[in-house]
Amino acid sequence: MIKMDKKAKVLVIGDLMIDSYLIGHCDRIALDAPVAIVDVKEEKDVLGGAGNVIRNLASLGAKVSVMSVVGSDDNAKLLKHMLDEVETKSFLLEQKGRKTSKKTRIMTANQQIFRFDHESRNNISFDNVKKLYEKLQEKINAYDVILLADYGKGVLTKDFTQKIISYANKNNVKTVVDPFGTDYSKYQGAYLIIPNKTEAITATGIEIENSDDLLEALKEIKNKFETKEAIITLSEQGVALLKDDKLSVLPTVPLEVYDVTGVGDTLLASIGFALALDNDIVASLEFANLATGVVLRKAGTATVSLAEIESDQVDLDKKIIETHLSCQLK
Repeated sequence: MIKMDKKAKVLVIGDLMIDSYLIGHCDRIALDAPVAIVDVKEEKDVLGGAGNVIRNLASLGAKVSVMSVVGSDDNAKLLKHMLDEVETKSFLLEQKGRKTSKKTRIMTANQQIFRFDHESRNNISFDNVKKLYEKLQEKINAYDVILLADYGKGVLTKDFTQKIISYANKNNVKTVVDPFGTDYSKYQGAYLIIPNKTEAITATGIEIENSDDLLEALKEIKNKFETKEAIITLSEQGVALLKDDKLSVLPTVPLEVYDVTGVGDTLLASIGFALALDNDIVASLEFANLATGVVLRKAGTATVSLAEIESDQVDLDKKIIETHLSCQLK
């Protein structure tokens, strides 16, 4: 496990949203149209997007703050209430004419059959960028790490993102980015960018088909975007890391893969949490892999606790011992 000799203080900046679930049973088709009828038995709302990163950080025991822009609507009120419930210190600006993001999923038999979105995707106003940046300048020394959770909804504009990273670097605060889109120059100079394999191919132009390609892509990310560390996530296979100019793959060890929803949020949160506690990149990724291994076994946008991670660490240690003994017997 990672060292934990202080309280992790983490700031999340990005696109907040509500994940809403309508869960029920389906056994018939409508008479007026060829569509399934779901008899809704349960409704639930959880924090999604950057909010799911926050949920995971809170579950791990971090002191969490958030900066973002929402609409002036009922969903914004609900979102603020949900942030209060996980004891998050919020600096949220309301922008008239903007919709607070809400994604509603229709679920039956543990399957998503339909989703509808209520959101805005245009950039936030210049005035709100200015206000958020001024607040960041005022509070920068209160944070160990800044997590940028970009879902393409307009909070992390290119100009604002570059200002965050530049100011954080001047104050020796690490920035870790969950990226969106194809223009990674907006994340130039971040401590760490966390692309998946498909995103890394788009960002670097390198087709990743083998280990040599993976190594080349990692080097390109670090050199082209001037990051301190370079990684590429490989879903349930783990995380590829550039270490001393060599490729290292740190595997995730899930007992089973149930649902990949929100795994990227957990990865961002757990890496940020470990880095905030002054762990190195290898220890932070090993911790994050245990965290994502837990979440891969859960349905929907889920969180992970330290107790669950510790339990998985014990199971992993047992597997290693059993494998070692089996090899000795052979």
